[in-house]
Amino acid sequence: MNKIPNHFDLRSLEVFVVTAEQGGMTQSAKVLRMTQSAVSQIIAGLEEGIGVKLFDRSVRPIVLTTAGRILLERVRQILKDTREALRETQTQERRRLASLTVAMSDSLSASLGPLLYVKLNELSGYWRFWSGLSPFHRADFLAHNIDIVFTSSNVMEDIAGVERHMVFQEPYVLIFPKDYKGDKELHTGEKEDLPFLRISLRSAMGLRIERQLNRLRVKFPDVAEFDRAPAHSTAVAKGMGWGVTTPLCLLEKPDIIPHLQIMPITRGAFSRQFDLLAREGSLGEIPKDLATEARRLLREECVPVLFDQVPWLEGKFKWDDEEL
Repeated sequence: MNKIPNHFDLRSLEVFVVTAEQGGMTQSAKVLRMTQSAVSQIIAGLEEGIGVKLFDRSVRPIVLTTAGRILLERVRQILKDTREALRETQTQERRRLASLTVAMSDSLSASLGPLLYVKLNELSGYWRFWSGLSPFHRADFLAHNIDIVFTSSNVMEDIAGVERHMVFQEPYVLIFPKDYKGDKELHTGEKEDLPFLRISLRSAMGLRIERQLNRLRVKFPDVAEFDRAPAHSTAVAKGMGWGVTTPLCLLEKPDIIPHLQIMPITRGAFSRQFDLLAREGSLGEIPKDLATEARRLLREECVPVLFDQVPWLEGKFKWDDEEL
C-alpha cells in the first residue's frame, strides 16, 4: 500500500482546489482569508510531498500542469465526500450534545434567552445561560468555560480562531423624562436643569457611549452611573436626568417605556451590532442555527413590542449583513 506523503492533507488539497479555481494565489488568498505567502507555502509543500509540479509558474496567470488537472478532478470529489461526511457527523452530534453554555448581555438575555431555549432545547441535554457584562464573558470564552457568546462586535474582534455570525444591529437612542420640554440633541451638551446619567464604564456599552461623546466633544459632569439598564431607564423616567441607551436595554423593563421620551440621535448617530461567536469548527452547524433562530425571534417576537410604542425605531434596526 502506498504511503500518503507529507502535506497531502485535506487542508492542503482545499487550498489547491481554490487556487486552481481562482486562477492564482493572490485571488485564492483573498477567498481563503490567508496571506499569499501562506498559500504559496502550502502549494509548494503539496508539490514536494507528491513529487510533481501542479502549476506552471512560467506563465501569467499560472495554469495547471497535466498532473494538476488530473489531481483537481479527483480532489474535488474527495472534498465533496469529506464535507458530506462532516455534515452527517455533526448532525448526529447535534442531536446528543451533552451540555451547552451560552452567554449574553443582560439586555439580550432578558428578551431572547427563554425564547431561544423553548425553540431549540433539543440541541442539548443541558443548557446554561450566563448573563452579565460582555467584557467578563471574554475571559470565560477564552478559558473554554463558554461555548457560545452573543456579544457586541467590538468586544472580541481581535480573537482569532472564532466563527462569527451577525445577529442584528440596533441604534443608540436618547431618553428623557416624559414631561421634559428642553433641548433633545446629543451634540449640544448639557441640558438645563437635567443632568446626564451614565451607563457604567465597566460595560462595553458604557465605554462605547463615552467614546462617542468624546468624538462629538461634549462633556457632562459626573452625577450618577448605573450598571443595569432597568435602573438607568427608571431613573430617567423619574425625572432624575436624561441618558443614552438602546432599544434592547429598554425592553428589559418595557413597562417604563410609556414614561419616557425616546428620541433619535440626529447628529453623531451610532449603533451597536450583536454577533454570535463560537470556537471555529467546534459545534458544527449549531452556531449558525442559533444565530438564525435568534435573529428571527428578535425580529418577529421581541422588538415588535417596542415598535408598537415607538414606530420610528423599526427602520433603524438592521437584520442582515447585506443591509449594513
